[in-house]
Amino acid sequence: MATVGMFDGVHLGHRFLLDRLVAESRSRGLVPLVFTFSAHPLEVIAPDRAPRLLTTADQRVQLIAAHPGIEHVEILRPDAGLLSLSGRRFLDSIHLTHGVDAFMMGFNNHIGSDRAAAADLTLPDFPVVEAPSLPHDACAPVSSTAIRRAIDAADFGSAHRVLGRTWLYRGRVVHGKQLGRTIGFPTANIEPLEPHQLMPPDGVYAVDVCLPDGSVHRGMANIGHRPTVDTPAAPRSFEVNIFDYDGDLYDTVVDVAFCGLLRRERPFASIEELRRQLCADREAARRM
Repeated sequence: MATVGMFDGVHLGHRFLLDRLVAESRSRGLVPLVFTFSAHPLEVIAPDRAPRLLTTADQRVQLIAAHPGIEHVEILRPDAGLLSLSGRRFLDSIHLTHGVDAFMMGFNNHIGSDRAAAADLTLPDFPVVEAPSLPHDACAPVSSTAIRRAIDAADFGSAHRVLGRTWLYRGRVVHGKQLGRTIGFPTANIEPLEPHQLMPPDGVYAVDVCLPDGSVHRGMANIGHRPTVDTPAAPRSFEVNIFDYDGDLYDTVVDVAFCGLLRRERPFASIEELRRQLCADREAARRM
């Protein structure tokens, strides 16, 4: 039995659907299968409306696969051919390619180019079940959009409540200008793994950095244009000063958990004034 969705963030609502999929699959003697997309379908249909993403494709697969009872996760590429399929033709396709014999849809959801509902798609030999709505006593509103709005406001507590876990930004460490090293604050410059990844607003943050070896280190991150040390036309950057760590992280993938906003980014009159502020930021980050 399968379900399909973007599952961006794999938040509480998504996990409720996965629970229902596992329970329904077991009651029918079927194996639960989840399809997610490599990119948001709106990037193909209407790129100007495509949302920034909370999770990379590999994060979504990892989070879904780790959910109790989920045995298989598949990634679909949302190309024009796939997105042109009606709901019925999509179900016929996954029946042929993956042996899917039953399907579950989220509450009040629709699939396919014809926006078909569960009642439109169920057949005697191919049941399509609509999951119930999330219980009213759960955190509300529960949606990827609500989480994006919280992160846009640097409200990581609200994002955590809707996600049911800490939001992690996944990126790759790349070479930068090494300007921070010259004032005693070496930084790891982080680039997104995929286009359209969501990033918090410009500012200085207390963060926890999850390294490839599994260790977690407190640090402080700067997101913005570095107005004191860079030119006015400098591109937006994301750099992290990782406390108590001096290893080589170039070309590795790290997860960054945002603990809280320390201050907004602003220019300083001198490098020395900036250095003193960074010392204060570091102490504040350690305490947060």
